[in-house]
Order: sequence, then C-alpha cells, then structure tokens
Amino acid sequence: MKIIHEIKFNNADALRLFTSIAQPRKNNLRIHYHTLIEISLILRGNGLYKTSNTIHPIKQGDIFFFRPNEAHCITDIEETGMELLNLHIAPYYLYTNFQNALNTNYIKILASNFPLKSNKINDTLPPEQIEELKSLILSIYREFEQKRNDYTTLVNNYISAILILFSRAYKNVQFSKSEKQNYQKLLHAIRYIDTHYKEDITLDNLAKKVAYSRCYFSSIFKKCMGMSIWDYISIKRIEEALTLIKTTDKNITDIALECGFNNPTNFNKLFKKYTNVTPKVFRQ
Repeated sequence: MKIIHEIKFNNADALRLFTSIAQPRKNNLRIHYHTLIEISLILRGNGLYKTSNTIHPIKQGDIFFFRPNEAHCITDIEETGMELLNLHIAPYYLYTNFQNALNTNYIKILASNFPLKSNKINDTLPPEQIEELKSLILSIYREFEQKRNDYTTLVNNYISAILILFSRAYKNVQFSKSEKQNYQKLLHAIRYIDTHYKEDITLDNLAKKVAYSRCYFSSIFKKCMGMSIWDYISIKRIEEALTLIKTTDKNITDIALECGFNNPTNFNKLFKKYTNVTPKVFRQ
C-alpha cells in the first residue's frame, strides 16, 4: 500500500487516499470489513470482487463502493496482477465537515438499511457518468499529490460530487426530522469511539453521551452504521492491530493488549472473523 495522503480529525483517521497492488491469486478468500466508507477505482488488472451475496467481474476502469461493515474481497486475479486507487472516508468526517450533509439526500445511501442495487457502480450508472466519476477520483489524487492552496476544501467538494452521483444511481430518498437527529447524536458517539477505542468502552457510557436508552442507541447505531456497536469497536481495534503487525516487531499478545483486547484468545477469534486469517498468518 502506498499512501498518497491522509487526514486525521479529532486525532482519528478520517480520510485516506492510497494505491495498492494485488498479486495474482486464485480462490484466496481474504474477506475483510471496514468501519470506513471505501471507494475503489481499478487502475489495471482483471479478477473477481466477492461480497456477501454477489460476485462481480473486475476490469480496468471499474468503480466499487462499500459502506461500513460490507464484507468484500478480491480474488482470481490474473497473472499481470491488479492496481487499485482507494479512498477511505470515516462516516463522521462527512457528517462534521460537509455543512449541509444532513440536509441532503446523498448521505442516506451510507445507511445499512438503504438498498444498493450493486456495489459495482458501473452496473448502475451510464458510461458518461462513470467517466465523470473517474475524473473526480483522479482529481482528488492530483490535489493530494500537489497540495496546493485550499486543496482539502476542493477535495471535500469532489467527494460531495461523487456521493451525489452515487445517490443518483439509486432511488431518491428523504431524511425525516428524527433521522437527522439520530445521525447527529450518533456522530457524537462515533467521534468518542474513534478516539478512545483502545480503552474500556461501555454501552452505558455511550448511550449516556447521546441521552438515549441502551436499547434505542444500539438499534439506531446498527441501522445507520450497518453493524453493532461492538462490531464497530472490534473492527477499529483490528484495523490498528493490522498496522502494528505489519509495521512493528511487537509480539501478538502485546499488540492485542495495546489495541484494547483484554485477552489473546478473544483477539485471535475476532482477528480471524474480520480478516479470515490468523494474526500469525497475516504477519508472514
């Protein structure tokens, strides 16, 4: 992975653009999840993108869109390998840095209960709009590489345009007043989790922060984020563990404790659940 640029917000990862090379492989089902929104442009190569219920053929120029906790993996990559340009966006970054986000329709496509026709955007938009999307993604790449005056403002505008085009691929929806309130309160809890996920976090404390009952808070979190609160916290911890395993020589037990897991057995179980491999195999 080659990071082009990343932005942190409230000391948490908020926005990252990076390229990655996928080596040729067959039937390698390393399914994974994110707490982030992922937009991928295939720069070169052919293969298959597998989700929980669909298999998409991949070719150069394809664009994929995954919401938090949508399982996906790339396999059956041909001999020449594959190169991807990936944009990861934390949902709370959209809700806090896009002034009219909660007053627009496009943000609602991020909710787990909103039906997507396909994670492959090429299946839902005409060719001319796909070319427009490619241009926007590559414009973000150029802005992050060149870092000229006010480049983050321009990047945010490009991201808004991308999500608006995505929303046009699906049906028109409207936010209710209660949904806006839920998103705004949820945002406060997510910001807290993203800066304290290595610590001991309780459902009672999170619910208290947004003045909701435990049950109602758990319900709206899953509805808006597509995963339970504990899944979200676990994935955040696993994402940090993946980085530490690849970039340090710390032993696995120490990494588990550092990332907020209370014992190695629980860590190994969740690591396998979210990455489809063990920590030891991932380090190889």
